[in-house]
Amino acid sequence: MVKLERVFISIDMEGISTIVDWAEVNKNESEYSFARKIMVQDLNAAIEGALDAGANEIMVSDAHGRMRNLRPEDVHETAVLTRGSPKQDSMMQGISEGHDAAMYVGYHSMKGTLHGICSHTISGSTVQRVWINGRETGEFGMNSALAGYYGVPSVMLVGDYAATQEAEIFVPGITTATVKWANGRYGAKCLHPKEAAKLIRVKAKEALTKVFPEPRVVDPPVEIKVEYTNAAMADIASLIPGYERIDGVTMKAVFNDYHIALNALRAGIYLAGSVLNR
Repeated sequence: MVKLERVFISIDMEGISTIVDWAEVNKNESEYSFARKIMVQDLNAAIEGALDAGANEIMVSDAHGRMRNLRPEDVHETAVLTRGSPKQDSMMQGISEGHDAAMYVGYHSMKGTLHGICSHTISGSTVQRVWINGRETGEFGMNSALAGYYGVPSVMLVGDYAATQEAEIFVPGITTATVKWANGRYGAKCLHPKEAAKLIRVKAKEALTKVFPEPRVVDPPVEIKVEYTNAAMADIASLIPGYERIDGVTMKAVFNDYHIALNALRAGIYLAGSVLNR
């Protein structure tokens, strides 16, 4: 195992402790302030676990929505925070070959997952399903492969039970911390936030002091396929050079580089989302 120095953390919001509904993660709703408080509590627990394991540099990417959820003054002072959007590498902004390990906090499962709290893939209103090289993939699958593109192993994920199970399928040997268990898409049995924070800290240290899983790598050629919510979205996504329309709502494209493929995937989704207000 390499000497641990630099750790990267991507933090989303739907999978943080106690959160069960969109209203809690929407900046325009009154419950959002509560979710922000729990979000930074989960994050700081992961940072403390990384420090316990010997990390001396921690990069955090605010990865939810417009990526301005974390109050910088509340984040552990040892961490460097990247925030705001759009970001070139979106949820993984800042990841590089120089990082020794990547961790994922507050993650959720892909859209359509049974008993997945607020499950979706990038955009719940725009995307139905995504496949990469024929394998249906959610945000963790995409992001862990970007870490792997840079040679960085994905060592821990924090989220609901569905998310942690998904992570264990995509990255065998990953350490997970389950903080809630769904009884429906918008309901769950939840650990107390303080107990969740204790668990996250312990699991972060554990993940960073054991043998790391192999980096998850998607070898080229990389085929991306996206099923949009309606045909108008595919109409506009089809304007992107290189995209091939399969049916009314599905597009695909092939690339020789995973990073380029992921950027093209996001670009198509963002462009398709522009018809939402019509």
